[in-house]
This record gives sequence, structure tokens and C-alpha cells, in this order.
Amino acid sequence: MMPSLDEAKAGPPGIPQEFPKDTLSAWMRHMESYGQVWYEDIGRDYFNQEYWYLLVIAMVRYWRREPLYIGDACDCMKTGSARTRETRLRRLFDARWLEKAKNPGDRRQTYVLPTPDMQRIVGAHLRRSLSQATRFAHHSGIVTAADPLAAVLETAEPGASETYLVPWAEFLVAYTDDWNATFSNRFHTEEYWHPFVHCLLASWADQPLTMGEACQAMRTGSNRTRENRIVIAITRKLLARQKSATDMRTTLVLPTPALERHLMGHFGRTLGQLQRLLRSLVSRATSVDSRAETP
Repeated sequence: MMPSLDEAKAGPPGIPQEFPKDTLSAWMRHMESYGQVWYEDIGRDYFNQEYWYLLVIAMVRYWRREPLYIGDACDCMKTGSARTRETRLRRLFDARWLEKAKNPGDRRQTYVLPTPDMQRIVGAHLRRSLSQATRFAHHSGIVTAADPLAAVLETAEPGASETYLVPWAEFLVAYTDDWNATFSNRFHTEEYWHPFVHCLLASWADQPLTMGEACQAMRTGSNRTRENRIVIAITRKLLARQKSATDMRTTLVLPTPALERHLMGHFGRTLGQLQRLLRSLVSRATSVDSRAETP
């Protein structure tokens, strides 16, 4: 069983599970495709980690019938002053993604609920991304006989959100918390995720990225902002600059041994967690299938 959101706080990363490099590479590419799915489903306006945490956790709390108070909603976000977090929250209220409700037992307390539109959009995103993760796991050979789960996700089975999507959403939160813990709560935005992962994959393929390519891996920011991010990672000894052996005018950006160790640990741990989660969900779906066939 996946931990609850409260139990899934970022902490010291555990021991990674051993997987071949090609399997880890496929997992990295899959998680990049997850980011693209979020972008397509949610839109550019909310394509950052702080909105992601807030929207996903709000849905989990709603499905679990656990109140998400205003203060809890602000605490979901990992960065920003109290005012910045309140501004983000207000933006979602204004856009009718979230709405306020009074606690019937204590009218002084206000909690946050997803609107019907948000339930539809975020719920569909979680269902779509879990279906894709199931296909990835099946094709990668880390989960077999995934058909029962895939079939359930294609239906509108009552209770499917609570049974299948809540554990998946909690896995995603735990995945993101593991990334943050791996880097001591630094480099925790998607803007570092992309150049770190792209630099490692390019290095493994013996096609290291140039400085320009490493900057292009990021989704936002001016050229100067992107270059500054790379410089910060170099200062922290996670990336390294090196002149190309074939063209001294070209500067390559390489992962350091420390970055490779961090990334292999993070992706090894989270892929092991995905394997255990999907095996559990397939087992649940198989049980439901068996009961449905019993006369």
C-alpha cells in the first residue's frame, strides 16, 4: 500500500532498487512524457511544480473525503512566501478550479474543494497518465498481465477513482518528494529536471549536450536565465563544462559522477515503487474481474 500524503513527506532517500541502464533510461523518458501529458491536460498557465502539488493533493483529499484547509493548501506548495502562495491559491479560485467552503462544525474554518471542472480535468489527467504508466510497465517487463488494470481504467467503474487513481496520485507525490529529497530540496523545479536528465541520457549515449542544447532542454526562461541555471548546477558540482575534442569552439555540458549517482538512485527507487504499486493495482483489478465473472 502506498503511504498517505502525510506519510510521503520528503525525507532521506532510501536504497534504490537495481535496474539495468536501459530500463532506467526508459523510465526517465516515460516521466518526461508524463510532464508533457500534464502540460497538454492542464495547460501552460499551471505548468509548474507548485500548481501541480496543489491540484493533485486537492483531488486526493477530495476523493479521500479529508478536508483541505486554506493553510494546508498553501503548505502543499514547496516554495514562495506566504503571500506568493496565497496569490497562487487565489488565482485558482478566480479561474474556478478551486472553491471555498465553510466547515459545518466550525464556521471559522474555511476549506478548499475542487470545482466540477477541476475534478473532470485533473481526474481525466490522472486516469490517462496511469493508463500510460501501465503500458510502459508492461512493455518494460516490470509488470506482467496488466490487461485487467488497463480494462478497468477504460471504464467508468464506480469507485475507480478512490481505488486506483488515489494510489497513483500519491505515488506521483512521493516521486516528486523523492526528487526534492535527493537534491536536499534544491533544484526542485522542472527546469532542472530536464537538463539533468537530458545531460545524463546524452552522456550514456556518448552524445553529450552542448551548452545551447542543455539550455534548450528547459521549458521556460530567457537565454540568460537558462544559462544561469546551468552555471548554478556547475557551481554545485552536478554538471561540468568541457571543450569538445573535435571542435574547441564548442562547450559540452556533462553530468558529474555525483549527479549520475543521484539520478540513478532517484529513478531506481521510484521505478521500484512503481512496480510494487502497479502489481497491487493489477491484483485489485483482477479480483474485481473475477468477482464479476462469478455467477
